[in-house]
Amino acid sequence: MLKSLKRLTRHSAVYGVGHIITRLVNFLLLPLYTNVLSTEDFGATQIVYTFIAVMTILYTFGIDAAFLRYYILCEDKRRQKTLFSVAFWTVAVAVLCFTSAILIFAKPIDAFLITKGDYNHFFKYAAFILGFDALTALPFLLLRALEKSMLYTALKFVNVIINVCLNVYLIVYQQMGAEGMLIANLWASGTTFLLTGFLWLKQLSFTFDFNELKTMIKFGLPFLPATLSVVILDLIDRPIIERLAGLEATGIYSANAKLGMFMALLVTAFRFAWHPFFLSTAKQEGAKAIFSKVLTYVTLLNAAIFLLLCLFIADIVQISIGGFTLLGKSYWSGLNVAPPILLSYLFYGMYVNFMVGVYLKEKTKYLPLITLSGMFVNIIVNLIAIPKIGILGAAWARLSGHLVMCVMLYFFAQRFYPIRYEFGRLAKLAGIIGAILFAQHALNAEMLASKVALFLLLPLSLTLVGFFEERELNVIKKFILPSGKGRKSG
Repeated sequence: MLKSLKRLTRHSAVYGVGHIITRLVNFLLLPLYTNVLSTEDFGATQIVYTFIAVMTILYTFGIDAAFLRYYILCEDKRRQKTLFSVAFWTVAVAVLCFTSAILIFAKPIDAFLITKGDYNHFFKYAAFILGFDALTALPFLLLRALEKSMLYTALKFVNVIINVCLNVYLIVYQQMGAEGMLIANLWASGTTFLLTGFLWLKQLSFTFDFNELKTMIKFGLPFLPATLSVVILDLIDRPIIERLAGLEATGIYSANAKLGMFMALLVTAFRFAWHPFFLSTAKQEGAKAIFSKVLTYVTLLNAAIFLLLCLFIADIVQISIGGFTLLGKSYWSGLNVAPPILLSYLFYGMYVNFMVGVYLKEKTKYLPLITLSGMFVNIIVNLIAIPKIGILGAAWARLSGHLVMCVMLYFFAQRFYPIRYEFGRLAKLAGIIGAILFAQHALNAEMLASKVALFLLLPLSLTLVGFFEERELNVIKKFILPSGKGRKSG
């Protein structure tokens, strides 16, 4: 078990670095965006990126998920090459169709999604960004299947460097404003596609097997509404806020919602390594016990990060470097949306873990029901809560949607692949986190020292209530005690 967990940890760490590097652009550039761009212009870009996120799913329509599964499980090199070629050419046709449609209908799309201003040229940039990203998705999936996590990370790093440098140049020096953000993204996506050429040119052939396509579509197509629902669940609040509260409120909410990325990075890093890991680990004896421990450890890590950010988020965003704060002062009024959004990602991390049962037993047909339920709950809560409590309602709506998905997936997965999860331990964790946050609120603890003390109560309290098992305490001692004593205690 320990060997398997180490392998998952190693690849999660490397994928985590890769994904953190990629998404770090949002943190590196957030001070630039929120200190330079108006809340309305920033809000408009977030509507465009919501459109990009949704269309990304349609561009690949589940072929990516099917390719990863069948490629990993296939041991025939020739068939693996056929699988890649079929998936790549299918996505290429989709890119041609969708990109052309967006370019033709950019103006109506803009009028439908953004009620104020003329941003149709933003959607034309988005069409090309989507095309390059869709064609790059399969080479990156290939790297995940081959567990080439270091190369994966290197390529992601190059993308970020290009994106950050061009954002600074176009927004600061060329003063192109929000348009510069999209142009920088376009150049970064196009360059990354060219850099992955050595992968797709090596694997690509001009043969096409319609039986393989049928197999992949049959498995992957149920992921389309499921994945689409998850993305919509996370992003539908932007256009709803724009309709109900305006572009300015959309910009303020979007900037503060990005603070949830601290948690999102951890969950996504885990998700990248989780699928290949549980597919290969499922063949081992005691696999269910491993999966149970993974849920406990991942939730513990996410809960600790959640508590840390809840305590210190206001201090973090107000740190000033060179006159720039992480969020511009005009965006600070939306800080209260961060805790519910952070908590929603904790539940999403549990949802990712519960995916084992429906994935291994090929019961993906249930995913649309689960994710659509979460999406509809999210939309309903948005429509009810935003008029009453403003953008905070959108944050609670997202949390509600993720919670519904998590609970539903657990019960469905247990029907097909029952696992004895350690919910007793997780209940202790939840109780302690809740007590610490209640104490901060009740004591109005705003001093930095008091927040540090409250956070340090977490490991102490977990130890006192018996959360940790003896062997886990021994592992912890090896890290805390000097090496000689650590070996003795083990």
